Amino acid sequence: MAKPRPEKFVPPLTVTEGDYVFASPDMRGRLNKHGKPWTVRTIFVYNVQQVVYRNNKRHAKRAKPVSEATKSHRFIECRAMEHDLHNLGYRLTLPTHIRQKHVKALTRYWESREDLKPSSVIQKVSILRTFLGWMGKQGVMEFMTPADMFASPERMKRDYVSREDKSWDTKTDPMQLIEAVRQKNKFVADQLMLSYLFGLRAKETWLFRPRKDYIPKENIIHVRRGTKGGRPRTVPISSEAQIAFLKELLSRTHHVEDSMTPRTTPVKAWKSTYYRITRLFGISRAEGLTPHGLRHGYAHKVYQELSGHPAAVRDLTSSKAVLDMIEDRIARLIVSENLGHNRESISSAYIGPRHK
Repeated sequence: MAKPRPEKFVPPLTVTEGDYVFASPDMRGRLNKHGKPWTVRTIFVYNVQQVVYRNNKRHAKRAKPVSEATKSHRFIECRAMEHDLHNLGYRLTLPTHIRQKHVKALTRYWESREDLKPSSVIQKVSILRTFLGWMGKQGVMEFMTPADMFASPERMKRDYVSREDKSWDTKTDPMQLIEAVRQKNKFVADQLMLSYLFGLRAKETWLFRPRKDYIPKENIIHVRRGTKGGRPRTVPISSEAQIAFLKELLSRTHHVEDSMTPRTTPVKAWKSTYYRITRLFGISRAEGLTPHGLRHGYAHKVYQELSGHPAAVRDLTSSKAVLDMIEDRIARLIVSENLGHNRESISSAYIGPRHK
């Protein structure tokens, strides 16, 4: 017999703000079910969580659900926001009372933290804006400019243009390193090869099903699972090396639903195995060599095949070489599509600044 679900906790004193029923500020000093007194902070924590729990499945702008990773990240960031406001001296109990002064205090604090990159700060600001929007309070930040939020707004611009070659090709022999990994774990080696030959993200390689996602008649692979934003895509097959590797995968899988991870291992558990194995071979951010770097190498190869020029990030001094702007844009658009991005501008994060 299934255990009955515990009744949802409702504070004895509540206050209604719009569509939300929050714990009242008057709860302060009362004992909770654990015998500890409610404080200004615990009241605010409880009320922030009510907003997150109700809305966290929703996309910020579109009528579609979000991934588990996004939900988890939002929850962590909203809790961090609550923590930061408290430590900055603001004794709020109701999240609907967040004003521009609170936003400014948060953004200036995030800007001052040496452990946060500008991109991380911008992401925090985006989640704060989403959180306020859930309560119908988007007007709080609607007219706030970067100059209102930051002491040095020019530093807080998200730069999608890469000026550093993050591919493996200039640091090591990718095939040699992948073969070394194969001696330790063939699954991880195959997954790295999928990233190297087709530009797949790590999670996409784990969930790739050779007998279902490889379409020989159309000379493409379907990337359906593990994609960013749940957007499926196709990646064209253009080399003998790609075909040979896919045929090898077919020879080692038997069922149409067989993926690139062991049948007995859940994806969440495989993630830790994957990164543990790659770290053993110096494939980590600390070493300047990451699995994601294989996507960069793939982008560079595709761009050069299409444009006839090396990726600008490989040689910034020659990025002013004569190149037809239309050819450049078409090549970047195809690279973006193959990598699973819906904006051509993102290609600059892999290829580097535009040729001029």
